Amino acid sequence: MPWKKYSYKDQAVFVRVLPETGKPIVHRGRVEMRYRLGANKSYRGSPEQLVELEGEAVVSDAEFTGSAAAESGSVAKDPGVIREAPTREVDQATIIIHTDGACSGNPGPAGIGVHIARAAEIVELSEFIGEGTNNIAELTAILRALEQLTEDEQRAHIVLYTDSGWSLGVLIGGWKAKANLNLLGKIKEKMALFPHLELLKVRGHAGQDGNEEADYLATMAVRRESSTTRTRRRSSPTPPSP
Repeated sequence: MPWKKYSYKDQAVFVRVLPETGKPIVHRGRVEMRYRLGANKSYRGSPEQLVELEGEAVVSDAEFTGSAAAESGSVAKDPGVIREAPTREVDQATIIIHTDGACSGNPGPAGIGVHIARAAEIVELSEFIGEGTNNIAELTAILRALEQLTEDEQRAHIVLYTDSGWSLGVLIGGWKAKANLNLLGKIKEKMALFPHLELLKVRGHAGQDGNEEADYLATMAVRRESSTTRTRRRSSPTPPSP
């Protein structure tokens, strides 16, 4: 049986589908899915959590299991692949950004958190954005972070971490978005100004410096329904570990 790419809890997965219709095969209330081309391990998930991605083609079983590119690592060179590690070495000049969005209900009161670590300073942005969805909050956080960058930093190496797989999918992963197109357009315009910008995936609530701070800033924005920006000098010139 062939496979087709879907979004599952904000992550891209390949789901076993019917060849005639391309619809997920549901067995005992669960679907079979794998997280990348060429993967051998299957997982079971609820079909209610799947979000169909517009324009995705059905991949034959032979193409899926025989994907030498995925196994060899050549896929990692594709700019559409979502990565967790930078392609360049992070040094003291690298600007490291973490963003997060929070929403009390979906939709509901929403806030964003942005944590920017430069060589000499830390910028922390906590902003209440009113009524919104999780996806709007995550995208707005990325946009605000890019808006904080200056013209002098257009040649800098910048790494921006988000725990939103959906945001990365529609921004760099080739997913077809059906909503928030205006917001996505603004982000992509900003991204084009920074040729050495890398958007990366971070695991949320895993204790990574920067991500925890961004999560706190977003959560506080929702709880307090207020916005603050704080800039402070760094005690150490060494950037936080990516």
